[in-house]
Amino acid sequence: MSASETGSITSVLFPAASRPRSTIRPGANVLRLTLLRSPVSPDPDADRGPEHFSFALYPHDGDWKSALTVRHGYDYNYKLRSMQVRAHAGALPAEHSFISVKGDNVVFTAVKKAEDTNALIVRFYEWAGKDGDVQITVPRGATSATFTNLMEKPEGAALPLSDSSRITVPVHPYSIDTAEFAYPHSEPATQAMQ
Repeated sequence: MSASETGSITSVLFPAASRPRSTIRPGANVLRLTLLRSPVSPDPDADRGPEHFSFALYPHDGDWKSALTVRHGYDYNYKLRSMQVRAHAGALPAEHSFISVKGDNVVFTAVKKAEDTNALIVRFYEWAGKDGDVQITVPRGATSATFTNLMEKPEGAALPLSDSSRITVPVHPYSIDTAEFAYPHSEPATQAMQ
């Protein structure tokens, strides 16, 4: 949610589980946030008891699209989780990404092993209402790539695959797309990501 009264803009970010139960109303230099209403009708026990809320204020210039508010919202909702392991030399460089997208108007929503094959499924959507091309990079070793429907059935011709790890694909305003990256049977996509 973004509010602007004087050209100064603030977006309010909420975790998926902590959305307000009522309204957010921008006003002159005031942003009113109603977290609970506790009505007595139709349910006299609605919204009663302990409640926990979290939200973030994200001040920015420009509109919510140019400020990448959707991407910041995903960062806020899906925090990086870390775990401690025993010290070891490791095979990865100091900085590494297993999967990435070049295109600020696209957000990954799922990365998983395919249900019926050894492929890696990458689901993403375009959130800013813009046509364009985006580049998706996955672990090396993919043998082919194709778009699929939401049931992971291939649609259309094979996508050009560069370096056995990268595709450049067109996206359309507000589209939800799924790409499948096939890996050899001896090297499952899940192993390539480890």
